[in-house]
Amino acid sequence: MTDIVASRTQKQKHMPIVPITEWIALLILLAIGLWIRVWLGSHYAGFMSDQNLFVQWMNEIRQYGLGTVYIHDSNINYPPLFLLIMQGYAALVHGFGITIQAGQLSFKWLLIILDLCACVIVFCWSRHIRSTATRWILFGLFVCNPALIVNSSIWGQVDILNGILMAGALLTVVAFPLLAGLLFAVALFTKLQAIVIAPVFGCYLLKCVWQRQLKPLIHMVVGAIIPVIVVVIYFAYYGGLQAMFKGAYISAVGLYTQVTLNALNIWFYVIGTVPTTSDTEKLWNLISLRNLGFMLLLLAVIYTAIYLWQCREITTAVLLKAAAWISFAFFMLPTEIHERYSIPALILLLLVSMLDRKWIAISCVLSVTITYNLWGVLTSNLPRIPGMIVVWVHILVLLWMGWLMYRDMRKNSKISMM
Repeated sequence: MTDIVASRTQKQKHMPIVPITEWIALLILLAIGLWIRVWLGSHYAGFMSDQNLFVQWMNEIRQYGLGTVYIHDSNINYPPLFLLIMQGYAALVHGFGITIQAGQLSFKWLLIILDLCACVIVFCWSRHIRSTATRWILFGLFVCNPALIVNSSIWGQVDILNGILMAGALLTVVAFPLLAGLLFAVALFTKLQAIVIAPVFGCYLLKCVWQRQLKPLIHMVVGAIIPVIVVVIYFAYYGGLQAMFKGAYISAVGLYTQVTLNALNIWFYVIGTVPTTSDTEKLWNLISLRNLGFMLLLLAVIYTAIYLWQCREITTAVLLKAAAWISFAFFMLPTEIHERYSIPALILLLLVSMLDRKWIAISCVLSVTITYNLWGVLTSNLPRIPGMIVVWVHILVLLWMGWLMYRDMRKNSKISMM
């Protein structure tokens, strides 16, 4: 086998020293992003149902502690990391005598801070990119991305945390698999949705093993086990391990049986299904719509595996493309998908665009359509015809991503023949 897995993409490179002008530009961009988020967050209450739940959980954590809160409230269906962050934020805010209220900046400051931290992380990672102009334009798109801003500062959700942890695991797996395993496990302790990129790691590690490189597999497994052990010991000590696992990872699965939960994907009228259709209904009395969605996602996973196997050199860009594809396929193909499940895919696409200009248009298009989807849900206004148009745009984008990956495979096959 002639394929060579790139073990360290930056092995021969040192991170460039950031000039003072770039730090000034970063601060200006962050200030602009902060102003936009604060202004919008103070003018729009957002999705009160989610925020009321989060505030309620904050109060319960302060009352019962993180170790037993799942026992006292069986309706908590988020993994413990976000709860831990909320616990710390609530303690800090209450220390200043501030009462946290849903729909107010007193709550949304937590999400704004997470947004800005994600921006700083992306800036630090992007320092090695040579094209300064392109890098800054795309970084500006990340900082001021309307979909990311609506999702956090207006809606009041935390998908930026899950998405940036998924991205972090992908960005470090080639050079630092131990750290990648740790970040991936931490992402799973933020939201179960992070499991969607597991096939990318699986295919990468399988290729490493095929080429008799066992260290990446061992390091990533060890890295993933560390936070798992910490969490298991912590909750077992307080007697809340079973309640945590049930609430965070089991209770929400299959809770809503609609084919789509406001996600503008293939189940939004386009293939003949009304969004409120139960996904337990069977097609031709042979297969349920839910299982059909899983089969379509499985085809996307198989294509991901083929892509990674055919690529002669697995670089960070290759892994990001595969993860962006499978993340957006996860949004588009299965049933019971929420509108916000597109956020991790958008984050990954914005990073891909910094490495490959052919993906810039995709990132721009999805920044607009995902914003439309989120805003439509916030305002309870998702008309059928405009929504279907957006779905067709999403279908074309998914095929477009697949085509770009196919071109990468063809290019790699030509190189291997030379």
